[in-house]
Amino acid sequence: MSIFLSFWILPIVFILHDFEEIIMVPAWKQRESPNTNIVKRRAFGATTDGPALCSGVAEEMVLLVIVSAVCELTGDTTLYLASCVAYTFHLVVHIFACPLAHGYIPGVITALIEMPFMVWFIISYWRIDRSGLPAYLIWQVAALLVFVINLKLIHTLMPKIQDFLRDYAQSE
Repeated sequence: MSIFLSFWILPIVFILHDFEEIIMVPAWKQRESPNTNIVKRRAFGATTDGPALCSGVAEEMVLLVIVSAVCELTGDTTLYLASCVAYTFHLVVHIFACPLAHGYIPGVITALIEMPFMVWFIISYWRIDRSGLPAYLIWQVAALLVFVINLKLIHTLMPKIQDFLRDYAQSE
């Protein structure tokens, strides 16, 4: 396997994408008004500060590192391929959210930059994966479920983490 098809590429592209979100979400949320359309209100949940957002990013990063480590240790290209497709679906959501929000959504710039690379990556892994379509589809459904449930979970927890951090900062 070449360096370009390393099992460690997914956490790298993820963190590059999430750096854009970490940097831009607090300012983007701050400039929102109560009259902002529903897409912008729902994007990134109730989280408005960087440290709480970073906690969610860190949790997602740990998940991707675990997936990469398991795939590296087992040589499991099917799990990795399914995880790459799930991540790419996340990028597509960023891209389609912009027109719905009538403007910039944090993460869209890196989504646009990473999309061609991820398509190439998926095609390359598809060509070397030998599991067959039924096994791949099972892994794909599982990966999408884990990614969606995890995203929902962290978007629920980040506002609570944000409140905890504010309370902690104000306590003696």
